[in-house]
This record gives sequence, structure tokens and C-alpha cells, in this order.
Amino acid sequence: MKILIRSIVVLLIVSLSNLLISCGDDNTTAPGVGGFVTGYNAQESSECMTLASLAYQNENDPVQIRDSLIIQLANTNYATGGKWTLDWGPALSSDQSNMMYVVKDASTEPDRYTLAIRGTDWCFPFNWEEDLGAIDFSKYPYGGSGDSISYGALQGLTTLLALRDSATNKTLVSYLNDISASKNQMYITGHSLGGMLATVMSAWFLDNGYGSKFNLKTYTYAAPSAGNPQFKDHYTQIFNGANAESHRVENPKDLVHYFQGDLQYVIDNAIPTSIPLSVDVVLIAIKTYFQSNGMEYVHVGERFALGTTNPTDCNYAPFTIDDYACWVSYEHTTTTYLALLGAPITNVSTVTCGWK
Repeated sequence: MKILIRSIVVLLIVSLSNLLISCGDDNTTAPGVGGFVTGYNAQESSECMTLASLAYQNENDPVQIRDSLIIQLANTNYATGGKWTLDWGPALSSDQSNMMYVVKDASTEPDRYTLAIRGTDWCFPFNWEEDLGAIDFSKYPYGGSGDSISYGALQGLTTLLALRDSATNKTLVSYLNDISASKNQMYITGHSLGGMLATVMSAWFLDNGYGSKFNLKTYTYAAPSAGNPQFKDHYTQIFNGANAESHRVENPKDLVHYFQGDLQYVIDNAIPTSIPLSVDVVLIAIKTYFQSNGMEYVHVGERFALGTTNPTDCNYAPFTIDDYACWVSYEHTTTTYLALLGAPITNVSTVTCGWK
């Protein structure tokens, strides 16, 4: 019976994911903050969101990613101001499903680095596994005995740590180890799935001693929750111990960041707007599955809620499933997040996968 229920939930999540393509805590109040060193900086956030958006540049055209990313980084009209240069990567998995890169700003003293992780690319089934892997917990291998993260998050982290820069053949570990220990600034960032992976990458970063070489600030955008309460406790402890910062930036009308831990809030508050019955059933089924299997997801980091905005090209009444998909897609895009941050919009070009 459990296998049957699990299979049904997978199908329901896939259905909701298809809706998204076409376009922490389980309570009825907005997710709160917890236990971190404050220090949210609007300029830093705009830069990190810009770099997170550039991770999608030519996402399905590996031949062009490196050169086009270099060109984009040089754009002085962006919030990044043309100050950041590619220093490692882009590193792409063999199936092209995962990508991350590191940029450096040498105009400051000490140097600033940013590790940007790409979010979901629906052309690649392994990204689906990372997204849908929330239906299983896996032990977080660098924490305590009770620390668990989603199976998909662990798979994603494992994949990212194995990636190599095509130019130098260095893994991220080799690259980080070669940087002199002078307490440089390190930002880790990502949007959507990239935000969730940035969360677990940040935990790995501190658990493996890199807090002694870098001052860490993590900025995630639209990131679903990655782990259980024990993982949150561990995350909070290592961040406070390193005097590091973790900022979870959210558009309150964006559906995605409420996964997996705040589905009841979505239902109770009709996020982003009136929820069609078919979607409501999916959300309730997913929430029930987590509860019946004793799976509790919670968010980590300090929540920073942006302002809100409504799309101008999505209907509200009469309200159909297509209208809802339009709203969901609009609220989640990197363009909307940049606009809510007051940052210039990036001109990111993507390549549609063949089966779309």
C-alpha cells in the first residue's frame, strides 16, 4: 500500500511540475526567521540574484555556455557592474543537467567570490529526480545522526562536487584549496532548485572547514526547503559558529519556495492567487504523504520577503488552470525576482530542448 501511495504522490507531483513548466514549517502563518547573524545587503542580494540568473544562460547549449557567460559577466548595465570575472567553470555534468560556476571580484580588498548554482532545467530528467526526490529523506553525511535532507538534494550535492572545470580539470574542492587563506568573501547563491542546492552546498562548505578561509554569505532565491528539523539545527549551529550569514529571499506570491515545508500556508492563503480544485487536491495529497510518512521539512536561514507584483498578461476571471499556470510561472521567474529587488533585468538566452 505504501508503494502504491508513493507512486500516486509521484504522479501528482509530476502533474504539478508540468503546471510549473507550462507557465519549512507546516503552519498558517508566513515562515519565520531563525537564529542567524543578520546583515542582509540589498546590493549584495541584487548581485547574487543576477549571477543566479546568468547560470541559465544558454543552459542547453554546452558549446556556447562558457563564452556567452563571459560576455554576460562583462555587461556593466547589470547589478554586477561588469566587475565579476569567471574564475572556475562553468562546470557541467556529463548529462548537462547540473551546472555551477565561480566568479571573482578583485576590485575589493579582500577579494570577493561567488559560487552560483543553476536551477531546474526541465530538459533533463536528472533535475526532475532532484526536484521530486523530496519524497524520500537521506542522511546528510556531514552532520549528526538525525540530520536528513531530501534524496534529491543529496544527489544534487554529490553530482556538483564531482563536476570539473573543462579548462583546468579541477573540481570545486581543488579550486577552493588552491585559494590562499586570507578570509576572502564567499557568496553561495542559486534560484529555485539552485537555491535548494546552494543551501546544502553552504552546509557542506562550512562542515568541510572552508569557513576558516572565507567569510560566507548565502543568498538563495525561491528555494524549496531541503531538510528536516535536525538539519536546520545543524545548519544554524555551523553558521552561527562561523559568524556566517544565510539569507532566504522570497517573493511571497511565488509557489515554489513553499515546498516542501509550507504547503498548508499555500492552501490557506491561495498562493499565488485562487487555486484551482485540481491543484488544491495535488497539494493536499503531497502534504498528506509527508505527514503519513513522518517527513517534516523546515526552511533554514533568515527569511527576507520581497514586495509583490501581479502579472499584467494573466487573467484573473474567468480563472482557468492555464491562468493559474500563467501566474505561477510569472511569480517564479528570475525576471520577477530581479524586478522586485530593483535590479536591472538580465538578457539571458536559453535554448529550448527538442521535446518541448
